[in-house]
Amino acid sequence: MITKASKCQPEILEETAAIIRRNEDYSTANFAHCKTQMEVAKELKSSDSWCVLIDTRPTALFRLETFDSEARISEICLNSDTSLEKILSDIRQDLAKMRIAQVAVRTSSGDAQMLAAVGFEMDDSYVRFSRVPTESKMMPILPLLNATQKEVPILSRMMCDAYKKTDPTIGDSQSAERMLRSIMFGSQGRYLAEASFSSGAFPNLVSACLLTANSAAEARIAQLFTHPLYRARGLATTAIAIGMNRLASSGVVRLVGWSRENNDVLRRLLTKMGFNADRKLVEMVARI
Repeated sequence: MITKASKCQPEILEETAAIIRRNEDYSTANFAHCKTQMEVAKELKSSDSWCVLIDTRPTALFRLETFDSEARISEICLNSDTSLEKILSDIRQDLAKMRIAQVAVRTSSGDAQMLAAVGFEMDDSYVRFSRVPTESKMMPILPLLNATQKEVPILSRMMCDAYKKTDPTIGDSQSAERMLRSIMFGSQGRYLAEASFSSGAFPNLVSACLLTANSAAEARIAQLFTHPLYRARGLATTAIAIGMNRLASSGVVRLVGWSRENNDVLRRLLTKMGFNADRKLVEMVARI
């Protein structure tokens, strides 16, 4: 049974934290700021993005994001006596009960081969970038507004224009609007309205950077887009930098961003801002 970590009983969280601590590479990649098992359990309890698969006892930890009838699973950590194939079979059964029609799993290239053998197909490859948020004195190029649900209709039309040639999944402004609302309603982690910005003078918004909290110590760039007519002016750089100012004063120790491997523009932007590429994963997709 899939259960949000924040809703788990203390003994389940303690066992899950023990699973994480036994996996040194996973613990370093995702909980480097936690020095003890108790700190890991506390971190899980404070986050809405972590889920635990429970079969009497915890068998796996992972991040789960849902949008419409699709789900994305990432950062899977397995109990030592379980297999990824068995875990994904159990997860797919639970997702079916949630009326999820398709699931995407971000995993290593080695595990991707196993998933291909059980009906998954490769969709794309992604690179994770991360850095410690630090404060800067960068000044806004255009007026900045904290991005809220009030701006969603405007942002969705702009997002559709921004992705028209690069991402066919955002085919119209209604799809973009549903995606933005899923971020702001917390389907991808707690929405950080105070660190998320849109650029321009309302209602003429031309760029946006939306951040979510993976945990109390880690934030993520959930969406970053600029209208094609306003690109290459430093708007995205400014929004990220000022967002990091807010994160640095709130105790967040890491900001992460995901980029398609072939998205050279985003990769150059993040690298220029001091982000380091620390993980490469393959996204495998299957119907439920």
